[in-house]
Amino acid sequence: MLAIPTMRWRFLDRVTEFTETRAVASAQTDFSQELFSDHFPSFPVTPGVLLIEMCAQLAGRLVEARGSAAAGHLVFPVLTLVREAKFRGFVPPRTQLQISTELEHLRPESALCSARVESAEQRHASMRLIFAFSPDGELEKGDRAVLEAFEREEFLRLGLDGFPPESVRVKSR
Repeated sequence: MLAIPTMRWRFLDRVTEFTETRAVASAQTDFSQELFSDHFPSFPVTPGVLLIEMCAQLAGRLVEARGSAAAGHLVFPVLTLVREAKFRGFVPPRTQLQISTELEHLRPESALCSARVESAEQRHASMRLIFAFSPDGELEKGDRAVLEAFEREEFLRLGLDGFPPESVRVKSR
């Protein structure tokens, strides 16, 4: 039996849309008070790097599904570059967010996605993210079965039905 590792930084709550080129998910800024008291004292703001990570987690799932379908086998995308990141509005504690991403380009070795972070009131951030598929064979050095088991668990947790390279869609409720 595989020991599936847990990931501390699971920022997405549920995927609400998942198509060939677009994914949307909900997220909540329910981080510890300690994080907000340090960033910034008396003016709590979600760090921009966490907004980028939210987008990367969703875009990574979209790229994993589409890249795997195109390759005919499971590929693991790794975030390699953040471009054109713009932070437009502060995100306070306990904010319900909508994360959206679109697949702009898919190549055999990489993918480019655009992503946005919004709440009911405004757009908070936008960026473009570049992923590579197992750059330099680094993922092959680890336990691929453990990583695949973790990814399967995440797809289920996020409300997705199917697993790459097979078709993936949002579970009907």
